[in-house]
Amino acid sequence: MFCFLFGATFSAVADEGHKPYVDSKAFEQMKQLAGNWEATMDMGKGPQTVKASYKLTSAGSALIETVFEGAPHEMVSVYHDNKNRKLTMTHYCAEHNQPKLVLAAMENNKLTMDLASDSDVDVAREMHIHSIAIQFEGADKMTQLWTSFAGGKKAMVVTMAFNRVK
Repeated sequence: MFCFLFGATFSAVADEGHKPYVDSKAFEQMKQLAGNWEATMDMGKGPQTVKASYKLTSAGSALIETVFEGAPHEMVSVYHDNKNRKLTMTHYCAEHNQPKLVLAAMENNKLTMDLASDSDVDVAREMHIHSIAIQFEGADKMTQLWTSFAGGKKAMVVTMAFNRVK
């Protein structure tokens, strides 16, 4: 009975509509990624193809990124504006941790995000994503640089050159 009442109430509220979400300029740029993408990258074993998807959810207030779709090491990141309307991302990593990154800079179609001071990662001990840079190159191209840290220092930078799948 509770499920029925909750569902009916929730549905009625949803049907009334929501105020449009007012987001930051950085999140507005990220929302343009909605859709499917493919990239090439090389992690020392030769070029490989990477599939990714971006999906808006929660009435347009969050963007879900799924990378390495279908692979055992598939990963998800959720982008949203924090309470100060600053772009924030939580990365659910194949390293079994969840680093939180926050916008550090936005200039010339490039977003840079760095590990947040309140991220739940043991920086000195855990391998983790420490920063990401996204260079937007028109509506259908982008390049991402993911920097990981291990033992408290830079371990690896991975570059992925993405093209939108049409």
